[in-house]
Amino acid sequence: MALHAAHHGSKAAQSESASTRLRIGVLISGSGTNLQALIDRARKGSLEADIVCVGSDRASAYGLVRAQEAGITTFVVSYEKYLKGGRIDSVEDAEVAAVDARQRILRDQDHEVRRDRLRRLMAAEQEIAAHLETHGVQVVCLAGFMRLLTPFFLNRFRQGDLPGVVNIHPALLPAFPGQHGYRDTYRYGCKWGGITIHFVDEGEDTGPVIAQAVYPIWDEDACENVQQRGLHLEHLMYAQVVNWIARGQVRLVPRVGGRPRVQIEDPAYREVVGSWVEAAFRHRPEVVHRRT
Repeated sequence: MALHAAHHGSKAAQSESASTRLRIGVLISGSGTNLQALIDRARKGSLEADIVCVGSDRASAYGLVRAQEAGITTFVVSYEKYLKGGRIDSVEDAEVAAVDARQRILRDQDHEVRRDRLRRLMAAEQEIAAHLETHGVQVVCLAGFMRLLTPFFLNRFRQGDLPGVVNIHPALLPAFPGQHGYRDTYRYGCKWGGITIHFVDEGEDTGPVIAQAVYPIWDEDACENVQQRGLHLEHLMYAQVVNWIARGQVRLVPRVGGRPRVQIEDPAYREVVGSWVEAAFRHRPEVVHRRT
């Protein structure tokens, strides 16, 4: 059962509203704190989309428990089954070649090794996509999903001119891509950290930026403080971005000689971004003494 925001009025009006609401699927690999933030917004009626399913590559991910407790359908797809298994026949050679020509996530110089791994990733993605499509997912939200996705998967969820897969990253991209955004920001000695929510493209953390926000890093902060402050922002931002997408307020604007730019067509955009910065200054995480 998916979470639905509260509606008022006739049953017919409720049915029509439910049928036109954005249907999102969330992919996780771990504890699912961003998923929980979305669930909490849905319970309060302030998430303008329905979370129709949650998937993971790890059966032990605690985020699955969060989803099940909220009455949301869950599924698990084991990548190891594909990566360490035998021959893969469910993906055609022509599909692998087409994906290989576009992808920027595997850099192995051995042609056969690279394409064999791509084939296995695509087979796992087939299974994930089948679950998502069964539930009518329109936009996929990555919330700590620790797998790189190939163009094969991304193309399945493209929404017209817009990519259909969204990711949240704990740094101000293009700085500090990869798995350790908080740690890398802190170790570099930055005075400001940040959060980026972006569309996913063929590379690693290289897709068009939808939203960014910053938070201060004080001299007495330990890395744990930085992460707590950043997570507070993550939980505010993700639901807002989902709402912008649900309202049709996100537009991808191509630019001659440059990367496409995401434009947010919300009259309150500046106020929203300002509220994130204010929240970052107000948030007081539990003090952890910096190690010297």
